[in-house]
Amino acid sequence: MNAGPELVLLTSAYPFGNEAETFLETEIDVLADRFQKVYVLPSHRDAGERPMPNGVELVEMDWLDEPTREARRLALASREAGTVLLRALRPGGDAQPCLRSPRSARVCLDNLSRNILKFRALRRFVRDRELGDAVFYDYWFENSTLALALLRELGAIRTAVSRAHRFDLYDECWEMRRVPFRETKARALDAIFTVSEEGAAYLGARIPGQREKIGVQRLGVSDPGRACPSRTSALPLVVTCARLEGQKCVHLVPEVLARLRRPVRWLHLGDGPERARVIEAASRHLGQRDGETSWELLGQVDNREVLDFYANRHVDVFLSLSESEGLPVSMMEAQSFGIPIVARGVGGVPEIVTETTGVLLSPDAKAPEAAEGLRAALESGRFECDSVRAAFRRRFDASVNYNRFVDSLLALHAGLQ
Repeated sequence: MNAGPELVLLTSAYPFGNEAETFLETEIDVLADRFQKVYVLPSHRDAGERPMPNGVELVEMDWLDEPTREARRLALASREAGTVLLRALRPGGDAQPCLRSPRSARVCLDNLSRNILKFRALRRFVRDRELGDAVFYDYWFENSTLALALLRELGAIRTAVSRAHRFDLYDECWEMRRVPFRETKARALDAIFTVSEEGAAYLGARIPGQREKIGVQRLGVSDPGRACPSRTSALPLVVTCARLEGQKCVHLVPEVLARLRRPVRWLHLGDGPERARVIEAASRHLGQRDGETSWELLGQVDNREVLDFYANRHVDVFLSLSESEGLPVSMMEAQSFGIPIVARGVGGVPEIVTETTGVLLSPDAKAPEAAEGLRAALESGRFECDSVRAAFRRRFDASVNYNRFVDSLLALHAGLQ
């Protein structure tokens, strides 16, 4: 048995499903190794379930079943809900955006009601399992975080922290232009760990009274120990890897490739609701005849297949035109194989893409700028594979980053921070 305390990890869906929180598949090994026991409490149940290491227990809380409208209504009538609302609705409070429209009010109240129900379930869970001395860790700053904050404020648990990535951090990801109950959550948590320096600065500017609780703990991926193989085709291979949804902007890639005015091969890893839009754009901008740019959407592939792809295929450039990111693991994975990256400089991307690892575009780069950046990255000898891999090892090696993160959790729990 490991000597560390027990850990309660709150996730969105992990280990359920195949797409959600794939980056936790690496982190969970370190957590299992460093803590006495790990309990995983997802908020949602998706099809399929991924294996977890020894010492990790999946706990299926009653919130996995959709709460009834009556249960949510009664939760809003509770003393806990009233306390949160009274505090948050004061001038300058973090529920003020809820007043902007009836829709915003419904979003805030639904968020609050579900977290009150989670708070009650967590309180029973802590009591029944005698887990008051465990470390409680929400993988997202908007998941079960308000429930966790209420539990910590009550004194029922000793240590409560969360990470903050993208949608749970940036106001622009929300229709009401504010992450719900941010100040309330931050006030009660012991620490909030953003995954990038940019994210820490952003959050600190919005909760200046809680700035001392904000730290940076980057995600990471395992070092494959080798670069992708040498090119065997005359045409360069450009890869994109993302879910096909609006903010990833994969539909813009065909125009960028058309503006290169040189043939390449383009492969996309991932699927999603924008698939038809991407196919239409590729059909309009790109040909499929000999001597022209070829393209293929490979559909949904699991994380292991992505890594096998990089290990067995030479990739000249990883391209991203995403308009919103936290600190994208997909780019870390490409970089770990020595693949240079061309990407818009949004979120924490500038911490991955530097002068030695790729071409950083302006955050709102249009097709001409992106094509020029891609053209530069494809120049022979522009980027050294070993230099790209060395940059990865300095910042995004999972064994280093996740052990450093656990060191911070244990220090918090011991009262050393």
